[in-house]
Amino acid sequence: MRFLCLHGMGTNADIFESQLAPIISQYSSTHTFDFIDAQHECPPAPGISEVFPPPYLAWHTQYEPEHIEAAHSFLRSVILEDGPYDGVIGFSQGAALAASFILCDEYLDEVEAGKSPFQVAAFFNCVMLFSPSQEIGDYIGEEVRQMEEKHSAFLEGREIESRTTNTNDEIKISPLKDVYGFVPNTFPARICIPTFHVIGAEDQFQEHSHALVSLCQADKTELFTFEGGHEIPRSKPEVQKCVDMLDLVVMMASLST
Repeated sequence: MRFLCLHGMGTNADIFESQLAPIISQYSSTHTFDFIDAQHECPPAPGISEVFPPPYLAWHTQYEPEHIEAAHSFLRSVILEDGPYDGVIGFSQGAALAASFILCDEYLDEVEAGKSPFQVAAFFNCVMLFSPSQEIGDYIGEEVRQMEEKHSAFLEGREIESRTTNTNDEIKISPLKDVYGFVPNTFPARICIPTFHVIGAEDQFQEHSHALVSLCQADKTELFTFEGGHEIPRSKPEVQKCVDMLDLVVMMASLST
């Protein structure tokens, strides 16, 4: 399979390739992985500048629909020009972008005959999902305000004492802005392709990962919770678990095509 890989905010394609290296090195020529850079510059994620050089990039730096639609359009152009891709792997903001993109396609499939561009998806420590249109999803400005208050230290790019973060994936925004997202209890569509979700037990954004799990078709969803924060699993047993479960969802995808 050929995977499109989307990095987290405050990093870049090379950094994400380094973060995923222990996992993807297990596949040699079985799968291929294309890492692409986001379009917008932003501050580095906490701790990233101490290890990796710039640029530090984000898929979007504001959450209103026009900014999310621009990110979707960029992703769509990559798929059209460099694809097709069989799967997508995203971390943090990259996971949120991929999930939002797929959810919108699933929603449009119900009303306009769209089609998901991927057969399988893997989401590592997803953050809050945003919609590219006020016609798709619900207003979530108050939820964004609460998120800002809860994660103020992280949002300002400051290290915190607990072992929870290694990327800066949320941007401050007024709750009065027109911001829309996907509320599992009310949004009608679900991601229907096989999905693999990796969630750090100490990740302060894990509520968003669990919300994404609820937005996926339950019988095609695999979940792995590891003893870590907002990061890619690194220990040998954790890496092997990721490899095994990615193999599982790839097999599920192959059986459904």
